[in-house]
Amino acid sequence: MAKYDPFTRGPHPVGVRSETWLDSARNRELTVEIWYPATGDNAGADLDPTRQDTYTAVWTTGDAAEPALVRQAAVRDAEPLALPGKFVLLSHGYAGHRREGSYLCTHLASHGYVVASADHPGSTSWEIDARMSSGEPVDMAEQRHQMGTDRLGDVPFLVAEATRRKYSLDGPVGVIGISLGGFTAMIAPAVEPRVKATIPLCPAGGPSPIYPRNSELQRLLNFEWPDDTSCLQGVADRDSWLPLYGQLDMFSRIKTKKRMVILRNADHNHFCEDLEVAHAWFKDLTLANVDYMGTEEADWPAIARAIRPLEELTPAAPTYELWRGVCVAHLDAVLNGSSEAARLLDGDLTSLAASFGAPIVTFSG
Repeated sequence: MAKYDPFTRGPHPVGVRSETWLDSARNRELTVEIWYPATGDNAGADLDPTRQDTYTAVWTTGDAAEPALVRQAAVRDAEPLALPGKFVLLSHGYAGHRREGSYLCTHLASHGYVVASADHPGSTSWEIDARMSSGEPVDMAEQRHQMGTDRLGDVPFLVAEATRRKYSLDGPVGVIGISLGGFTAMIAPAVEPRVKATIPLCPAGGPSPIYPRNSELQRLLNFEWPDDTSCLQGVADRDSWLPLYGQLDMFSRIKTKKRMVILRNADHNHFCEDLEVAHAWFKDLTLANVDYMGTEEADWPAIARAIRPLEELTPAAPTYELWRGVCVAHLDAVLNGSSEAARLLDGDLTSLAASFGAPIVTFSG
């Protein structure tokens, strides 16, 4: 029998499609990207640069003449192998977008999962850019509260709508989130009882230098999760916005089964697609916040100085291999009851990650 290996791409070619889902109860329209296992006649096409889907880059750096085309390892509108399937939501961060974790979403789909990621209205990159360019006064407390409460409603809507549209089986689901999306993954089990596997990556909500203690996000956190919920929290040890002390604070409040994986020599955007651009954009955004938010709540110049050049940090290839593998293993263990996946996570994960160049610390609670 083949050895269990969640780090290697799975056996299925991957398809991708985009849809618009309307939450009529809240008058809230969400653009959603869906990745899924495709039929065998698409084998190899998702890895062929001439056939892969492309989209215009959302994040650019100051020296970019124009947005680049980004490839994702999926075929646009490929025929699905079988729907519905085991379902996972991915939630983007503040000033983010629905494809910011496509390296992870395509990998999950190759392992048989159906993955959906929505542009959360009110916190997308283009909306934050527009606010920053407007010159109008900003009330960050109000913005944080609105973005947090919007996410509280988005999770149950997306799970229900995915089931209605025949993407999700009527059973347990997983939620993965990055930054503000990590906050979404943290609150998901409290607002949607079908969420049994949650993977908050560098989640917002804990103590941090970028907002006051007892901030709006902290007050919205709710750790009253069903007892059978299992959490894998991914953390960067040099996260400039959401440092390790805040991550440990949130981890300590989780009452159900939990595991933390800390990637060493990594910063806040070591969870995002196209790491070289994402890291440079992150520093640009941090510097821009000096004028946008001021320095009353946060010392943005000092935070920007803490962001080290990418060449001093863990590179993209082992970073992506780590998050792909541990996320698949966590979902396999919880949603599919895989004993092999559980053994891998409970074993010498530190040495395994080191074998492909990802220095980590991991522990469970």
